[in-house]
Amino acid sequence: MKKNLSIPLITLSLLAALVSVAAAPLAGTAALVGVDYIAHKGPVFTFAVTGKFSKAQLKGSLHVVGGADYTLHCTQVDKSTVKCNASQKVSGVNVVGAWGGFKFWTYVPAAPSARYCYSIYDWSDTPQDGAPPVNWVNYGTYCQNSPAGYGDSIWWNNPTWGPSNYEFLPESPASTYCVAQVGDGYYFPICAPPAGP
Repeated sequence: MKKNLSIPLITLSLLAALVSVAAAPLAGTAALVGVDYIAHKGPVFTFAVTGKFSKAQLKGSLHVVGGADYTLHCTQVDKSTVKCNASQKVSGVNVVGAWGGFKFWTYVPAAPSARYCYSIYDWSDTPQDGAPPVNWVNYGTYCQNSPAGYGDSIWWNNPTWGPSNYEFLPESPASTYCVAQVGDGYYFPICAPPAGP
């Protein structure tokens, strides 16, 4: 009778040892606090955590329900917060994600649409009656997700002059060479004197 009981006990103890090795403890706890879609960055997932997570544990994956898979990049911001981000393509969909042994599912808000549009001004590309190009011309429009502030700058490809830096101003830069243009917009930052012959 003793022999018959020892085989199940040995099997049970080996099984318990395997389960304890395979189920390594997690570094801490994590709970999804929220997800926001940040313009030009993509979705940002915020987790409340306890414990310290290694770099390997902070790598994860994201699956769009009915769609593609993406990499999830996480950073432990402080001892109680982990933030993760994914591709900007993940927008307005339900997702299932995992990192550090944790799984979560949530809805990612849609990417915000650009709501603030501004004129872009540069010098005239054609001299008038042989005079130098001193008039400001509206070459296009630039739209963004938040309001512009004076002094903000953008890099924009002007169809006539090529790529240039433009600054958001209440009026054109002061100059004795250019006719003043009044109104909020992105302006080429200078109106220099024309090149001599």
